[in-house]
Amino acid sequence: MIAIEDHKLVDPEGKIKISFEETPNISGPFPNGLPDTVVIHYTAGSSAKSSAGWLRNPQANASAHLVVGKAGEVIQLAPFNIKTWHAGRSSWKGRVGLNQYSIGIEIDNAGVLVQSPDGYYTHFSKKVEPQNVVIAKHKLDSTEKGWEAYTQQQIEVVEQICLALKQAYPIAEIVGHDDIAPSRKRDPGPAFPMLSLQNRVMIGRNEDLPDEEEPNLLGDAVVVAENLNIRSNPGTEASKVSGPLTKGTKVKVEKTVGEWSYVKIDIEGWVSNQWLRNV
Repeated sequence: MIAIEDHKLVDPEGKIKISFEETPNISGPFPNGLPDTVVIHYTAGSSAKSSAGWLRNPQANASAHLVVGKAGEVIQLAPFNIKTWHAGRSSWKGRVGLNQYSIGIEIDNAGVLVQSPDGYYTHFSKKVEPQNVVIAKHKLDSTEKGWEAYTQQQIEVVEQICLALKQAYPIAEIVGHDDIAPSRKRDPGPAFPMLSLQNRVMIGRNEDLPDEEEPNLLGDAVVVAENLNIRSNPGTEASKVSGPLTKGTKVKVEKTVGEWSYVKIDIEGWVSNQWLRNV
């Protein structure tokens, strides 16, 4: 389990790779009683390593406390008691300049994607496999777009990090960059389960299941709907890959993204979580 020692992440069990690569892009220590907020970002970069390298470059005029890679590896760029430059022009609940109050977590993710006739691409021209594309509408926008899915390892590690931060500091809120800078930012975007993270860390439960633990659908599951559509991407606008799965069909859940699960049987695709139950 991740912990914090001397304002740095550690994993006593050695299950998570954590490295420290110091950035010069800092503004000194937080005053007493801070930090009290965590801000979640996506990097929009090509890899965790390249994003961390850029955030260590003085020319970047930007930094963050952490970068979380796709395999769940973590690069820490500054101790948590030091201010970094991740928020930019920002405001939240009457406070401006969230660098002064918050810890910044950057997640290796391309963010919004570019649609082409043969699929979806990152802004750095890398094709994203269909099972890693989330079709969704950002809460600040009016149309659906393609977004790169976060890995299950990233989601789990970010939750562990936030739990450790909450134990070590007076963390009162977890927000997205899009919450504190809505006129110019869209990260971490609709592919990231922000509401679930907020509830599990700050409240200790899932908002949809107030009296019981949130189910973990990974592994063997069964369809409980009479007919369940299986789609090429997570989202009701995505095309169907076959006829519907019938009630009682057993599937293997490979991963979940928000309210959708990627399943495999003799075919594979995305289905709505609400019509699956573990077996």
